[in-house]
Amino acid sequence: MDYERFSPLVTPHTATITRMAAALVGISDAEDVAQEALMRAWRAWPGLREADSTRAWLMQITVNVCRTWRARSKSHDDLDHLDTLMSIEGVTLGATDHITALDLRQALLTLSADLRQIIALRFYIGMDSTEIGELLSEPPATVRTRLRRAIIQLRRALDDGRHMIPAHDSPARKDA
Repeated sequence: MDYERFSPLVTPHTATITRMAAALVGISDAEDVAQEALMRAWRAWPGLREADSTRAWLMQITVNVCRTWRARSKSHDDLDHLDTLMSIEGVTLGATDHITALDLRQALLTLSADLRQIIALRFYIGMDSTEIGELLSEPPATVRTRLRRAIIQLRRALDDGRHMIPAHDSPARKDA
C-alpha cells in the first residue's frame, strides 16, 4: 500500500481505536496505546493487501497492543479499568443509576479477563461476534458461546448482590 493512502483510510477509525484502547486498558493509557497502535500500523502499512480490510487490520493491531500493554503494566488496576468502561458522568452519587452502575462494576470484576474483553468489545465498542472472532482469531460461534457465558455469570453476580438493599431504599423501620 502507498503511504499516501494511510491517512485517508486510517483517520476514520482513530476514534474507534482510542475507544477500544480505553475499554481494554483504561482511560489513563488509552491515548498512549492508540498512538502505539497507529505507529505499528504505519510501520506495517506496506503489508496491508486490501484497503477494504483496513478497519479489521487496525482493530487487530490495537488488540495486540492492548494485550502487550496490559502484560507489561505493573500498576494495572481492574477497578480503574472498569471505571473507564462504566463512565457514569452526570449521575448523582447514591441515586439508583449510580448504585446500578456500581453493582455492574462489581459484577464485571467477577469475570475473567478474557470474558471482560468479550463484553467490552461487544457492548462498549459495538462489534458483532463475527468481527470479534476475526479480531481474536476465534470462530464467531466460540465468541457467541463466551459472550453467553459472560452474560450468565454477570446475571448470577448481579442476582447474588440483590439481597442487599441500599439504606435509602429500605422499608421504614417501625419502632414499638
